[in-house]
Amino acid sequence: MSPDPIGLLRAAFGTESLPKPFHLIEAALTPEVSIENLSPAARKRIGKLRTVSDPYLEALGLASSYEPDQARRDRVAIMLGQLMLGVLAEREFERIYKATMGTADLELEDAREARSDTDYRVLNGHKRPVFRINIKFHGTLFRQAKELVGLEPTDCFALATYKIWQGLNKQEREKLPYLFVVVSCPIAAGDVAEAIPSEWVRLSCLVHESKKTTSKRLTEEKIVEYLISRPPDSFAAHVADLHDALSKATWRVLSARRADKLLRELLFARVYAVRVRTFTRSYRNAEVDMHFSLSSDMTQLAVFLKEIATVGLHGIAVQLERGVM
Repeated sequence: MSPDPIGLLRAAFGTESLPKPFHLIEAALTPEVSIENLSPAARKRIGKLRTVSDPYLEALGLASSYEPDQARRDRVAIMLGQLMLGVLAEREFERIYKATMGTADLELEDAREARSDTDYRVLNGHKRPVFRINIKFHGTLFRQAKELVGLEPTDCFALATYKIWQGLNKQEREKLPYLFVVVSCPIAAGDVAEAIPSEWVRLSCLVHESKKTTSKRLTEEKIVEYLISRPPDSFAAHVADLHDALSKATWRVLSARRADKLLRELLFARVYAVRVRTFTRSYRNAEVDMHFSLSSDMTQLAVFLKEIATVGLHGIAVQLERGVM
């Protein structure tokens, strides 16, 4: 296999241990590495891998003729593109938050490692959370928005109804306002996918296809982090363009309370799925979305952050609970 997937993974993971079973493949391909401290079972597997013609396919449990087809490559590339856009958006949000707030009284806590429905929590001076934030990327226009939900395509943002329900439930359980922060930028995951170097897409295909691979999500995140922080020469200009586009993007805030309020008021006007008898058959795997107006249903992020400084935490919490923002 060329380029060597282990070399790519080692670049992405640095000095950290590789996910199973890639750690065994690495040992098998590096005879000078001592395996004496490994378990007898691991040493036996490594010994076997050193005797086969393709240790990758043997360890990963893939057929000797395995090669990802174009359809799988495309799906995996788009997945990587979505993750990349998410990470870049989160970094830009941190920059905007710190630049706008200009105070240490409210601390932004990164909650992404938990891989939950929360990207950040904002803490007060006593380290107590004051609200949760979930960042949503808005890059693709809903071209039938005017016809189906009465909004211009450039003014329409779709949010799955179950995510509104989850956010509001979490808010009510914890008595902690839940916010969706929406970044509008005319970039689709498919645009990013087309530029990702093919060797990284192929590596991700191997990870996805193998039932013996562990820590698949962690591996995806490591690959994305590497491609953003240390992009190959062929991809560096594209990453720079993404940074530039996001720095010029428009950011907005929508509280879970306001989202729920608008959902109930505009259910049949803005949730196209409830008006279609055969929706689940006609739009297979589609989510039931509520469609919001970017201009009238949401608040500019900069306005929201400045409002915190003006009315204080209690004042902003009251507004969020009432569904004003």
